[in-house]
Parts: sequence; structure tokens; C-alpha cells
Amino acid sequence: MNLAVIGLQFGDEGKGKIVDYLAEDFDIIARFCGGSNAGHSVMYEGEKFKLHLVPSGVLRGKIGVLGNGMVVDLEILQDEVALLKERGIEPRLVISSRAHIVTSFHKKMDEIEDEIRKIGTTKRGIGPTYETKMKRIGLRMGELFDIDLIEKRLRLITKLWGIYDEVEIKKESEKLYTLAQRFRDNIKDTEVWLNRAMDSGKSVLFEGSQAVLLDIDFGTYPYVTSSNTGTGGICTGLGISPWRIDKVIGVMKPYMTRVGRGPFPTEIFGEDAESLRNIGGEYGATTGRPRRVGWLDLPLLRYAVMIAGVNEIALTKVDILKGMKEVPVAWSYECGGSEYLYPPFNIEKCRPIYRNFEGWNGIDDELRRYMKMIEEATGAKIKIISYGAGREDTMVID
Repeated sequence: MNLAVIGLQFGDEGKGKIVDYLAEDFDIIARFCGGSNAGHSVMYEGEKFKLHLVPSGVLRGKIGVLGNGMVVDLEILQDEVALLKERGIEPRLVISSRAHIVTSFHKKMDEIEDEIRKIGTTKRGIGPTYETKMKRIGLRMGELFDIDLIEKRLRLITKLWGIYDEVEIKKESEKLYTLAQRFRDNIKDTEVWLNRAMDSGKSVLFEGSQAVLLDIDFGTYPYVTSSNTGTGGICTGLGISPWRIDKVIGVMKPYMTRVGRGPFPTEIFGEDAESLRNIGGEYGATTGRPRRVGWLDLPLLRYAVMIAGVNEIALTKVDILKGMKEVPVAWSYECGGSEYLYPPFNIEKCRPIYRNFEGWNGIDDELRRYMKMIEEATGAKIKIISYGAGREDTMVID
């Protein structure tokens, strides 16, 4: 069986932990979108690992695939691999020859653009790398063994952006060429390799990055990432057919968080927000920035479950709200005098309509009622609950 794990909110739902928990049952863990802007935190033998490019399952000795839909920062990838090796973990990686490469020029443009537009990016060069990909002028992993081609492509990119510097181009080209040599044996045509692996009976876990509500097409545009983060992105980001995906697990928290700017209908402020942020450890794994926090938003959740085709839900961080007398949940939106169960196009003009549910003190009847409410609202069954950072703090519900 091949399984997809997809984020259902604005990211940071705990996908890394769920992937790590499920990885034992799979041969291959494959990432299909995003880059080092995503931070997946995983506990392994008492130590917390923050992975940005390496698929979470490599900690369990599984093969990790970086698909063609990803954008790869080779310096960060090198550092992650080195860190894992220091801890006695030898990551087995397969990197797509078609994955696009993040350069120092992409990062520079990211900083320049964000200073003007104030979207709140991670400044890791992700958006500009997808931009050069779509303009058909980007650099791909398989092209990094031709230094003349690297220089030619970088001249084109920097001239178009008005940041041309021949000395810096030479320096960057040498760096990329050298870094590529270190991963020469890992580079493959992953679309062929992965399909052949599945044909031979290997099972694959598709590891999502960011979340549906940050999807370039279905997220809160323009405050989104630059790739398709939902189930559809698996097909284009790995080169596989939809029928290869047997099941989709969506990951969510019983509350909401968001990093950076953008609509957030259920956001809370003041002491309540600070308390929830500190108890939940809601600080970005990539940027360290404090995350915005708010209550569960059912219109957005219904929408994400629908878009991603979710069969089952993994509910994480249920321990964070433990002890609350009541837990507010946005059941619907009021917008222009009408009530909506799904978010309309102009979500920023909507007002959440809340219902309060009894709080819980553990895995008790109150929590079960809260879970049943989510199941009835979305049509997806909650199959996994997580109530701590460790793998042992996880329960599968039959």
C-alpha cells in the first residue's frame, strides 16, 4: 500500500512526527514539493531532529526520495546529511535529476522581493526558484556537472533580475559544481526509479510539506507557498499516476497556527495567544519566529479535507489544550449576511461563528466527543491521535 501524509492547516501540524511513526511499514519515503522552507521536527532516541530537506523516514533507515517537484538548497542538504552522519545515521537518499536548485541569487531576490511585498517568506529562495523554473531558465540537479552551463544559466537569471555580477557568478558556479559532486551517486531519474520500485512491490509513503491552505492554487493567495502542497502535487512532483495513491492521511491540530502574513479568521491575541503559543511550543522550526495562533477553523478544515481527498485524520497535540474548561471552534462563517460551511473566495471579509465544546483532561469522553464532532464535520475518520512529542505518545484508533 502507498500512503500520502498531507497537512490540513497552515503547516506545522506535526507531519514529521506522523511520518516517522508510520515509516516502519514502508520501504520508501518520498517528498514531492517545497524545499528548505519546510521544517519537520522528529524525536529519535531522545533527540529532536529538525529536518528541512531530508525526508523524515530516513531516521528509520528508509530510502528517502527528493522528487522533481522540490527545490533543493545543496548547502542545507549537505549540512543535514553531515548532522545525521555525526549521530550515526547514514541517510539513504535518491535525488531527482529534475529537481531545481536554489542558488544564492534566488535567496537574494527573495529578500529583495519580500522587503517590497511584505508577504513574510522564510527568505530561503523558494519562490524565486519556482519562478525561474516556470520561466524555463532554472538550474536542475542533473545539469550541475557542466560548469559552463551553470555559468550561462546564472548569467541569464541575474541579468533578467538586474543583479548581474560576473565575479559572484563564477564563485557560485564553482560552489554548485563542487557540491553536486558530493551527491553524484544519489542523483537518478526518480520518476522512473520510483515507478519501477512500486512495480516490484515496494511501498511508498508520500511526505507532504507545508499544507493545503498554503497551496499555490487552493491556499489563501497570495499568502501561500509556490508549489502544490496537496495530494495532486504528489503526481506532478514525483511523476506518478493518481491510482498509485491508496490512502490519504490528513494531519491537523485541535487549534490553528500560522507563520507569516495572510488571512487567519480564528486568530487570537493577548495573554490567551501567548499562553497557547508557549504551551504548544509554537515557534517556527525553520525561522524560529513565533507562530500566530487561533482556534480550530472547521470551514477551512472541511475545505482542506475535500481538496486533498482525505480518508483518515491524524489529530496531533491534543495534550496542549488539556485542562481547558471549554474549547472554542469556528463552526461556520458569516459573510455578507450569509452563513458558509466552506470558505468563500473572499475569506478575509468573513467572521467566524463559534461553538464551544467541553474541554478534556486526557483521552476521555470529552476528547472523544470532540473527535466525533470533527469526523461528522469533515466526513473523515480520526485514525491516529498524538499527545506528546515522542513516538510512544501516539495511538492508533481501531
